Amino acid sequence: MDTPEEKRDRCTYLNCLWFCMYNNECFRDRVLTWIKKENIFSKTYVFVPIVMWSHWYLLIMCHFGESLKSGTRTPCMLLLDSLRALDPMRLEPLIRSFVVDIFETQDRHENIKLINDIPLLVPEVPQQRNGEECGVFVLYYTHLFMESAPQELSINKGYPYFMRNDWFGEEELEGFYEKLESLEIESSDEEE
Repeated sequence: MDTPEEKRDRCTYLNCLWFCMYNNECFRDRVLTWIKKENIFSKTYVFVPIVMWSHWYLLIMCHFGESLKSGTRTPCMLLLDSLRALDPMRLEPLIRSFVVDIFETQDRHENIKLINDIPLLVPEVPQQRNGEECGVFVLYYTHLFMESAPQELSINKGYPYFMRNDWFGEEELEGFYEKLESLEIESSDEEE
């Protein structure tokens, strides 16, 4: 079983503003330069918080360092959405463009068709109760994914065996929310 440090070492995340900035032509090259410095292809999982249309999503890029023709560690993308009624797949063209540009910027000159064939999956995860919880859900999805994700996520072996509608309940979410609030209070007390 992996230690928490080993699990963290397999993961990285991109700044939550980068995806939105990437979609603005005047910031695109700058964002791709920042991403190149992150060396994301050396990580098993890359968390990309996305805020679009006043809503937060979590994109998880899995096994992007592997060959796109790999039979065991197949690269894939998971798009977690706490409010599926907004149709998360409307993000797909933006995500596909983003991924192609990342591959090109990282000097991974893969066939564009292979890049565009990377599966983009939208698991049915727990849903928010109101219009204000999406940011907390993104944080909690990230936290739980880091705890639960195997060294190798295989979409051929019954994915998403740990990401389902019952992945967590209201009590667990409330406990996480309370921890976040206590961290915020501690942080503001230290600043004073």
